[in-house]
Amino acid sequence: MNIHPLFVHFPIGLLAVYSLLELGTYAFPIMRRQVWAFPVKAFLLSAGVLAAFVALGTGDMAEELVEGLIPNDFILEVHAPFAAATTLVYLVLAAGYLTRICDQRGWSDRIFGANPFLLRLLSLRRHFTHLVLDTWLLPVLALIALVGMTITGALGAAIVYGPDADPIVSFVYHFFWAQ
Repeated sequence: MNIHPLFVHFPIGLLAVYSLLELGTYAFPIMRRQVWAFPVKAFLLSAGVLAAFVALGTGDMAEELVEGLIPNDFILEVHAPFAAATTLVYLVLAAGYLTRICDQRGWSDRIFGANPFLLRLLSLRRHFTHLVLDTWLLPVLALIALVGMTITGALGAAIVYGPDADPIVSFVYHFFWAQ
């Protein structure tokens, strides 16, 4: 039984809304000062990444079920890596948000204590968080992830509904498969 469709739509919704909020924050700088923006984006991103890992797992199960049944198996060979890469980009963003939350609440200092090695690790983690959340890299990663998710979804739709399901699916399909 293919349960992948039951789980795949949750991360799509959560992560698409996150990406649009993140990009909206840069398009409309007044949103950066909104108290609700950071926790809402952190929740959408964290829940979306967790749901994406479930979708990846069920996608592997679905791949085993449909292998050999669809006319062009190459779609699966492109869809799966795009799904994994997109999840990885969102995971990097989520790691930045979660480390920022740990730092804001003081959990990092309690966890890392006075151990010199752990303090060095904490310093590297803070550099990572700054790089991901406080530079131009944040909107770029959000946009890359949104584009990756769009391509992944279009390829998934091509698997289920065929390559000519709609104009976007057709464009993505023919971009990867020139006939």
